[in-house]
Amino acid sequence: MRARESGPRHSALVRKEHKEYKEHVLGTTIRGTRTRGSVLCVITVLLAAACGSGDGSASVAPREVGPARGSLTWYAINFGPDGLPQRLVDAFEEEHPDISVTYQAAPNNTDTMRATLTTEISGGSGAIDVYSGDVVWPAQFGDAQLAMPLDAHLPDDFWDRFPRERVDVTLHDGDHLGAPLYVDTGFLFYRQDLLEKHDLPVPKTWEELADTGEKLQRAGDVRYGYVAQWANYEGLTVNWTELSAAAGGRSVTEDGQAGIDSPENRRVLDFMRGMLTDRVVPAAMTSFQEQQSLQTFVEGDAAFHRNWSYAWGEANNPETSRIAGKIGMSPMPAFEGEDRPGPSGTGGWNLMINPHSDAIGAGLEFIRWMTGPTAQRMLAENSVLPAVSEVLNDQELQRDNPPLAAAATVPLVSRPSDSPRYAQVSNGIFTNINGSLAGSVPPKEALSAAQHDIGKALKGRAL
Repeated sequence: MRARESGPRHSALVRKEHKEYKEHVLGTTIRGTRTRGSVLCVITVLLAAACGSGDGSASVAPREVGPARGSLTWYAINFGPDGLPQRLVDAFEEEHPDISVTYQAAPNNTDTMRATLTTEISGGSGAIDVYSGDVVWPAQFGDAQLAMPLDAHLPDDFWDRFPRERVDVTLHDGDHLGAPLYVDTGFLFYRQDLLEKHDLPVPKTWEELADTGEKLQRAGDVRYGYVAQWANYEGLTVNWTELSAAAGGRSVTEDGQAGIDSPENRRVLDFMRGMLTDRVVPAAMTSFQEQQSLQTFVEGDAAFHRNWSYAWGEANNPETSRIAGKIGMSPMPAFEGEDRPGPSGTGGWNLMINPHSDAIGAGLEFIRWMTGPTAQRMLAENSVLPAVSEVLNDQELQRDNPPLAAAATVPLVSRPSDSPRYAQVSNGIFTNINGSLAGSVPPKEALSAAQHDIGKALKGRAL
């Protein structure tokens, strides 16, 4: 997979082009975020223009940025050790006595949270000022006018603090719709003790993983060689995206067309079905989400496991895991013959601002602080992967945090979330792939159906 140009140079280019567009079309000159009048002019014109989109969403009334004081509500799922979000709020308030923040816990179900935010914001409510948004939301939320573009209100060099792959997924129509708060990355977890027992290396390819898993099964050490998330839901889209990219495939092409029906992806789907046929993975894995697959691994029933970084702490907890202290972790495997390392799926959450908020100035200050060194170090020290490069690459922090050290170098691949119709695109992926894995549809027909569904979604038609 060839990554598009990104990073500071790419971000600067996008900002320059977007600035020139605003100056030419809107007749507005942006002279930085410290000039309140120009910022207010930009946001007023932009939001007023957005009202005429004709997509059925509520009009977004112009809002003055206002001073960095007052009260705001932050709506976010709970993350990290118990109480971490509130501890971040407390630390922020200690440094910003003029701003009061109320942390409002969101449902842990991402779809439920998205539905709640969509209803609240599209209805014109400003009760939520800042919210945490999934990495796949920017295009969806930007198209529906549910998030305020941030570039006009933050210094140009603000985005340089983040890794290029992470900041690029916050872009929609040339503007950053969110600021990365923390990241998540897919890893391969494995039974280090069993590999050492049989003098076996950590697999570098998917074929080697399947062979090693079978050897450990035959030796009677584990029931299954590998467990992951192959259920009929978003998690399968993540797993599929990693496997597809490792084979050189894509589900959506670089020019925004359906591309899942390809020889590379046929190879991947045949391989996945082969793991089921050979019983390297459990037959029930077509119903496994994160919790079921992790539980199988921590009970000692599987040799290899794909999950997000949090699984490291769960698998090493002696109170809940039978394999604590016996595991290792590595990047995801590649496929044989591919001259690219196995990529890991990009996950995590951004901070986004409700365009109806009356506390935009305070919200921007909250975002600046939460993506600054103090808050980001608090995340790293509490087993949450920070989004800022300086903290992500801190060698002192990495020594006591293997996931942090691994995340700093692992190659990433993003889900095809550039389209506002990503939810429908993803549905076209996981529904058809799961159907084939479950044995109800042959691989060729499944990929053809997925190609059709993705194409309809990208064109804005119902599946």
